[in-house]
Amino acid sequence: MEVFGNGAGDATNGTLDIQNQVSSGVGIGSLEGSGLILLGLKKLTVGSNNLSTTFSGIIQDSSGSGSLAKTGKGRFTLSNANTYAGGTTVGKGTLLVTNRTGSATGTGAVTVNAGTLGGTGKISGAVTIGTATTAAILAPGNGVRPGKLSLSKTLTFNGRANYEVDLNSTLVTADEVVAKGVTINSGATVAIGDLGTATLPAGTSFTLINNTSLTPIAGTFSNLPDGSTITVGSNTFQANYEGGDGNDLTLTVVP
Repeated sequence: MEVFGNGAGDATNGTLDIQNQVSSGVGIGSLEGSGLILLGLKKLTVGSNNLSTTFSGIIQDSSGSGSLAKTGKGRFTLSNANTYAGGTTVGKGTLLVTNRTGSATGTGAVTVNAGTLGGTGKISGAVTIGTATTAAILAPGNGVRPGKLSLSKTLTFNGRANYEVDLNSTLVTADEVVAKGVTINSGATVAIGDLGTATLPAGTSFTLINNTSLTPIAGTFSNLPDGSTITVGSNTFQANYEGGDGNDLTLTVVP
């Protein structure tokens, strides 16, 4: 579906309206454009044709319970603030959020049962990555250069979750996720790669998880215990789950 408009959600926009459908939801191959999507009480499932598309319009509901689901192997990018409240589910492929204001996924929770959640945008609902039995990935940034993904509420890594982090030693930057309360359940892992080639001076530090809650991070990644060291590219780092302002996950270069 290609739905075009001005990205403002007003009457001049092309509109995809599923709110009066008899079924509980509608599935489409893919969605792109800058128009208006009206969900009502329904769930819109996108991605079954495995294409990678971007939607820069507005997805909204009228009742506070319209929802969005991502399926298929492609990448679906939400680049604007949306207002639906029924939640977002990722079951396959990649959901990227690149909005600068508001919340790309509306006000509801984001559940990544499989596939990947990434981007450099903002999400206002609580985010859960993976389950106890299905693997899923959180990957801030865009895969080409490091970036920051900002969450207004809690972040939970379940047992089959993986946190994928790119750092760039040449540019001295790293992927970062900001969340207000972080739980890392047993079995969750982290994968860290270097897009650069520099050898950094001892003491250089990167914040991988910026926990804005007053409570500390609950748990640690199974392959990166608190105080452990890890070699990435030309540098060896020490992990600290009490870093930054006292409750962040940081990596610091050690001799």
